Amino acid sequence: MPIPCRTGCGKNAMLKRPKTGDALCKECFFWAFETEIHFTITKAELFKRGDSVAVAASGGKDSTVLAHVLKTLNERYDYGLNLMLLSIDEGITGYRDDSLETVKRNRDDYEMS
Repeated sequence: MPIPCRTGCGKNAMLKRPKTGDALCKECFFWAFETEIHFTITKAELFKRGDSVAVAASGGKDSTVLAHVLKTLNERYDYGLNLMLLSIDEGITGYRDDSLETVKRNRDDYEMS
């Protein structure tokens, strides 16, 4: 039996958040996650308009999500940040070729230098 999203949006929940125990649909989870990050950024005054922020990009899921969320919030709340991806190519053939290609795709997808 499907469980309704806790927000009352009318959709079925897709996951239960360990942090709160709330059963949420995908869209409401994204909104809650992004809102918590925005709250942290603004409360802690992490950035000033015009700051350049480099996201250490490995090509893995954590840095990819961070880049995506920072870009989304920068546009949604007009932080005025210059976001960029920073990745190191150690020059070892075959060592990080796939992950560096992912970073390049993220650069293009997120329109970051």
